[in-house]
Amino acid sequence: MKKPVLWGLGILIVFAIVGFTAGPWIYREFIAGEADAELTLPGQTEAATTDVNGTWTVVAGPDDEAKRTQAGYRVDEILRGSPLTVNGRTPKVTGEAVVAAEKLESATFTVDMASIASPESARDNQFRGEDILDTGKFPTAELRVTQPVDVAAVPESGAPVTLDVPVSLTVKGIARDVTAKVDVQRAGDTIVAAGSVPVTWTDFNVTPPDFAGFVTVEPTGTIEFLVNLTKN
Repeated sequence: MKKPVLWGLGILIVFAIVGFTAGPWIYREFIAGEADAELTLPGQTEAATTDVNGTWTVVAGPDDEAKRTQAGYRVDEILRGSPLTVNGRTPKVTGEAVVAAEKLESATFTVDMASIASPESARDNQFRGEDILDTGKFPTAELRVTQPVDVAAVPESGAPVTLDVPVSLTVKGIARDVTAKVDVQRAGDTIVAAGSVPVTWTDFNVTPPDFAGFVTVEPTGTIEFLVNLTKN
């Protein structure tokens, strides 16, 4: 075999080795990116200026993106044996809550699943596709409170309180009863709630994708949300 051919084969082998070993680092640093911080209450200290009872409607919220109404998913991937957390979000959340006699009597929130986006468009396209969430057929997800919840412990001072809220989560047309851990805060004329729901994807007829062993999505994840509500 001639030397130029040998050199060519050697270079190809080197590139293959570099691609195999550096590929996960490149994917993590330049494609997947770093996951956003978990959604939390904005840390307001303003006291409530209106009674908690009434009908409350979801609004966009403050200009600060981290404090605005939004919802999405958080999931762990295994990238060639290394863990990686990714998430996607959308500000397209609607809904309302009804409070009477300091009890949350009902609440329903709807999320536009087709608008959920992450830093990687290829992931988003697969997320929306027929094999995963099929947003063409199931464009929204719903979170509905299933039992009254006492909110008397949420103070007028603006201090946050954590509540366990029984909800029905509907994804891909399948409803499951779960418990959401929700942090609630009254501030000015607004109620702010930040919470999460643990999910097992197969419970909603979602098969976690496996990209030829390069990236494997874990079987469980989290639905997270931050909603700002004002009284009608």
